[in-house]
Amino acid sequence: MLNVKEKSSTGTLSELYHTDYYTWAMTNAELLKKGKFNEVDYINLAEEVKDLGLSEYKELRSYLANLLSRLYKWDNQPELRTNSWKNTIANSINEISLNLKDNPGLKYEPVFNEAFSDGWNKARYIISNDMDINIKLISSEYPYSFNEIIKKASGIAPDRIDESDISFLNNIF
Repeated sequence: MLNVKEKSSTGTLSELYHTDYYTWAMTNAELLKKGKFNEVDYINLAEEVKDLGLSEYKELRSYLANLLSRLYKWDNQPELRTNSWKNTIANSINEISLNLKDNPGLKYEPVFNEAFSDGWNKARYIISNDMDINIKLISSEYPYSFNEIIKKASGIAPDRIDESDISFLNNIF
């Protein structure tokens, strides 16, 4: 690996962020490990750290969207229900549980409520496309509370959802 002086000769650290992300990241990591905090590109580094947290939020939102869209379709298209839908419901419950266990800050009620709302908005687009209906016909408010969703999901796929996930999710607030 190149040393910091060799890397920085290709441009300022701030410039590297835009031209050579790998070198920028490795250089900042090296500077942090050496305690050379005054040389770190802290402005771009702060944005990257923020983006790391946002990626966990986006993952939660995505699994909520999958769960909510599938439950909506389960209720509104009973003739089309498949094992694949059950698998999606069970997998979404598992992933939501894992995400919240790994990132307890996402359980903070205002943050979770925002992710839930964003997940429902994303789910509406999925539903609109999958069911070939106008998105305006899908309520902007999800018809169930989170605890009702957990109960509904565990009733649909009880053999595919770990009871510890259900217990954990029922007690997040």
